[in-house]
Amino acid sequence: MTRLASFIVLSLVIHIAGFARADEPAATAAAVPAVIPPAMTEQVHQAVDRALVYLRTESAHWLSTRQCAACHHAPMPLWALSEAERQGYAIDKKFVMETTESLLGSKEKLLSSKIFPDPSAPPDPRPQGRGLNLGLPFLAVAAREIPSLTDGQKQSLKLIAEEIVSKQQADGSWEFFKTLRRPPINESQTTDAAWIIMALAGETGPDAPESQRAALAKAIAWLDAAKPCDLHQDKVMKVLLGARSGKPRETLQPTIDELLALQRSDGGWSQTVPEPQSDAFATGQTLYVFSLVGFSAERPEIKRGIDFLVATQAPDGTWPMISRSTPNGEPGSSKLLTPIVCTASSWATLGLSRLVPKAK
Repeated sequence: MTRLASFIVLSLVIHIAGFARADEPAATAAAVPAVIPPAMTEQVHQAVDRALVYLRTESAHWLSTRQCAACHHAPMPLWALSEAERQGYAIDKKFVMETTESLLGSKEKLLSSKIFPDPSAPPDPRPQGRGLNLGLPFLAVAAREIPSLTDGQKQSLKLIAEEIVSKQQADGSWEFFKTLRRPPINESQTTDAAWIIMALAGETGPDAPESQRAALAKAIAWLDAAKPCDLHQDKVMKVLLGARSGKPRETLQPTIDELLALQRSDGGWSQTVPEPQSDAFATGQTLYVFSLVGFSAERPEIKRGIDFLVATQAPDGTWPMISRSTPNGEPGSSKLLTPIVCTASSWATLGLSRLVPKAK
């Protein structure tokens, strides 16, 4: 199938290139030790604990100052915190509950998140006004990882599903514009489609409207027929979507093998960039999806990935990253680090907490 020239729109709210504090330093790569030392179990637990404190603090700061449920600062930290709790780590449960309620507790709260279209507002004349705000599927996926949801929160998720269906194109895809993409959070049309499908699948049970079930089937068919991208994240999302949908391991094995072959000499994985270097975003994503298909921390490749993350974490619980977005949306150098650091730290936490849980 010919890949569409247009890409699903990511609202500038999620973000134009991200948010950086005034004193935020220029983008720098992680300082990778010449020799990556093996990490003990207690060191992994400490790394996750540090990351959890950072994610809670950073997410709260973003939401209080920006008042926007951007995917990098609301859904991703909520997902990481919820997963870590499931794996025996102590988290701020009150923050998770209150944040989820503030975003999804009612239609009014969903509207105030700034990622759901307000029907009473004037139509957005910009091209992206036609598209789907990718923050919505991110939020829906993260919310379904939270142990319990109120009726109001579940109703908001139904509204998100309806919005997703309403913006679907005839061929099963969603409109996007390449110049507005913000890699790596939304890197390609196919990675975006995977997020949307995961969100829609989470809200499409036996009692869902026939139109919604049809939309999900059409989206899956579109993604299956789409021209493959040779991107690291495309491979990760293929395994993630396959694992969540219950696909047999043997159908995912070729992609798993491709990901294993991409591991670098320092134990990490790199995003698909002109000058590859291991980072927490790609490594955390890879470790997380490997945990879903049955890999354990004892497997040599997994152990090396864990060692990389522990060795490269900063004392404040973050992982140093380089931004790939510029103000016009094209990949490139940027001083705006907060979104990518928060997202990468969320992925690293997801991978580490699943592979090295704490005793409950």
